[in-house]
Amino acid sequence: MHPIAAPEYNVTGINYADRAHLEYHGTIIDFHAHVMVTRPGDPPTGPPLGSGPGASLDQAELMLDVAADFGITQTVTMCPLDDIQPLRDRLGDRLVFNAMINKRNIEESDDDVYRMMDQYYEFGVKVVKLWSAPRGRDRGLIIDAPWRIEAVQRARAAGVRLVMVHVADPDAWFRTVYADAAKFGTKADQYIGLRRMMELFPDLTWIGAHMAGDSEHPDHLEALLDEYPQFYIDTSATKWQVREVSPRADAHRDLLVRRADRFLFGTDLVTRHHLTREHYVSRYWCQRTLWESTWHGPSPIADADWKPAEGEPALPTLQGVGLPEDVIEMVYHRNARRLLDFAVV
Repeated sequence: MHPIAAPEYNVTGINYADRAHLEYHGTIIDFHAHVMVTRPGDPPTGPPLGSGPGASLDQAELMLDVAADFGITQTVTMCPLDDIQPLRDRLGDRLVFNAMINKRNIEESDDDVYRMMDQYYEFGVKVVKLWSAPRGRDRGLIIDAPWRIEAVQRARAAGVRLVMVHVADPDAWFRTVYADAAKFGTKADQYIGLRRMMELFPDLTWIGAHMAGDSEHPDHLEALLDEYPQFYIDTSATKWQVREVSPRADAHRDLLVRRADRFLFGTDLVTRHHLTREHYVSRYWCQRTLWESTWHGPSPIADADWKPAEGEPALPTLQGVGLPEDVIEMVYHRNARRLLDFAVV
């Protein structure tokens, strides 16, 4: 008889109901998530089908119910255009919408993208996103490609003032997935286009997703914040941040204390058709534990990117940063509220 494998959301058997270390009791805004309509045929990773039988809002409702248990009152979500109305009808102002300026393939025309974005603007989206990870280059998803410069100009003309960006990826991926620097560029190369866009559009607020793609180097994050006063950073991508913030907890604590007004809480949670409640619980629990506590122990979430060297533990360590209460309030709520209140003109 084979032993039952531990679920990916709890490989240590921790009791997620133990939340005594979570001492913040105010409201939270999750600035980075993917709350979507789901279908039985959706792939386990990547974008959902977006059409077909079995469409359901159950996972969206489940995720936001769990979010409410963790004090999250509003979530900024990316989703397909056709999902906005049903999500809004069911969940109301618990959701704020973020429109991704993307192409599904390299053949898709610029005008097709602009027409789709116009429809997003009719729904009153407050944020647009430029997903520009190196693995998107074969789809033309380069952050400062001419069609994207034009798209941002159009977003600005439509009144949008917040632009989220995904640049770079974990350091570990540049040793494996992106080892071909001639094809993907180095990690440092990923920030050239970001800097150019922030210089082209200094009147817009820019938000670097996933700790701006570089939680491995808090000194680089601070340099970006110093150089670009319109630049903010969200904390999303739970496994990545647990793995890379934890060994640099002191440096990140110092950075967030110094730049408390420039960080936004985010999870990067994605609704999937067959997920359990505990999956969502695990991400909210780990994110809050990482930032507001000094909890120390093995990460309860399975992490395929953790490759322990000799003598290192089998699981990455979660070491809480222990931010002061006034900083937590800014990161969890006040900064996001300020940006969202002035997101559209």
